[in-house]
Amino acid sequence: MRFKKGLALAWDDALIAYIRKKLYEALHPYTRGVKEHLRSVPLSQRFDKTIRTREEGYHFHMLEIELVNRIYGDAFKKSSYKVALLPHCLRDFRPQCSSVSGDIENVCRGCTEDCFIRVGSALLTKYGIQPYISITIDQEKLFRRLKAKHPSIGALGIACIPELARAMRLCIKIGIPPVGIPLSANRCARWMKQAFESSFSIEELQKLVG
Repeated sequence: MRFKKGLALAWDDALIAYIRKKLYEALHPYTRGVKEHLRSVPLSQRFDKTIRTREEGYHFHMLEIELVNRIYGDAFKKSSYKVALLPHCLRDFRPQCSSVSGDIENVCRGCTEDCFIRVGSALLTKYGIQPYISITIDQEKLFRRLKAKHPSIGALGIACIPELARAMRLCIKIGIPPVGIPLSANRCARWMKQAFESSFSIEELQKLVG
């Protein structure tokens, strides 16, 4: 029995090492800046789990997001009520944002053509998904309230990789089928010390909801 347990552990270690290697080979081109970012993190932020995510952590989160999209994609599309949360860092920073309060979060008023929130909101609305600008910090409270109001609900998130993975886990815990798109450029003030416009792939969003 000891031999079998040891053998199983050895196989598990070998498998994990193989997965790590393959993830690094496939995803490192997209995470080259992580090590430099970690060296620049000030002492005051080094206890922030999201900010100090290591490169390998990003790779496992990216794999997790892809798997969750594949597992829950159909359930999301079949939900009677579908909601999307878009981060406020996607807005066009040139004008003052004219979003207004909606029934659960802020909603876009489409004030500029180039705003990622406007473009994303238009696409989501086309597919019957209610788009909101994510402001609420207590997402668990928000999701539980939505689940109680809409038993057949699906949630779509657009966020930085660590926060998207965390929100997807929260949705699964509550019983909400989640899907999500990671930011392709994260320029949030938490990372950049000053807020700049972030972005995501409209093409990937179209594939996910279409």
